[in-house]
Amino acid sequence: MNLEEFKIWLDEENGSDFRTIQSRISNCRTVENYEGDLDEHYAKDNGLSLLERLSYSTEDQRNDLPAKHKIPINGNIRTGSATLKQAVKLYMTYRSSNFEPSENSNKSFDIKQSLEEEIDNIETWTNFSYEKDLKNSMVSQINELFPDYKIFGENNEGVEYLIGGKRIDILLEKLNGELLVIELKSGIANYKVFGQISMYIGLLMDKFPDRKINGFIIAGEMDDTLKNAIRTTDRIGMKTYKMKLELNDE
Repeated sequence: MNLEEFKIWLDEENGSDFRTIQSRISNCRTVENYEGDLDEHYAKDNGLSLLERLSYSTEDQRNDLPAKHKIPINGNIRTGSATLKQAVKLYMTYRSSNFEPSENSNKSFDIKQSLEEEIDNIETWTNFSYEKDLKNSMVSQINELFPDYKIFGENNEGVEYLIGGKRIDILLEKLNGELLVIELKSGIANYKVFGQISMYIGLLMDKFPDRKINGFIIAGEMDDTLKNAIRTTDRIGMKTYKMKLELNDE
């Protein structure tokens, strides 16, 4: 697979942004790992037989049929196969286009990539700042939001509680010794947050084997992957938050 030229084609001819380009490249690499080189598929039959194997209809799903391709899909087979098929279809379209990048194409793409990465860094810092503000607000209102709990330990030890080289946003405890892990996300929380808080609970179970330990995810929004993950346990709860604006005289 000609990655560099495909990237430029996705940028110049398909109008894809940097994140989409990276996703398409990753999907094509996944297909190649299990189904062979995409250029060989193009030379064989313009990729038609591969695209056919990547097809998985709603009827296939209804009949619970296995996928025709060799690629393992974590989650919904139909949507996962469709995502891979779309990436391969784009690569075959690129190959049939006889695209030839200009002399400045590589330089132009590198500049756009650098700008996208800089934007990512800004967004990461912005989310960090929001979560820091959210954490401070939560700490100041713990008695109101979780009236049965207090912050773990002395001198706010439970704020950014360190365990196993990881930091728990807020660790609360009841008078009877029960612990509650609070994980904060300023934006949309997905299934990865479920894995994160589950790990924290596991670390605490090793350290405090005699205590009951639960978790709570608080985020601006929850996506469906997180909602489905949380359905598997009654140990972890979730809520969304709303920030309140206050005006002070100076």
